[in-house]
Amino acid sequence: MEKMREIFITRKNKADTERYVAVNGENMLVQTGKLISVPERFAEVILESQRCDAAAERFIEANSN
Repeated sequence: MEKMREIFITRKNKADTERYVAVNGENMLVQTGKLISVPERFAEVILESQRCDAAAERFIEANSN
């Protein structure tokens, strides 16, 4: 049995109900707007994506002036 991890993906708008996530040829749709459990390998990809989004937002904000 694979280790599971809880994650939360914020919705970008009302119609944003799920995200497609792929890892090494395996894929799944992950619900947004609620705390859910996903296999560890998918959680790592989702969390890295969220870190990259946050870094991009900080960069844009810092360089927008």
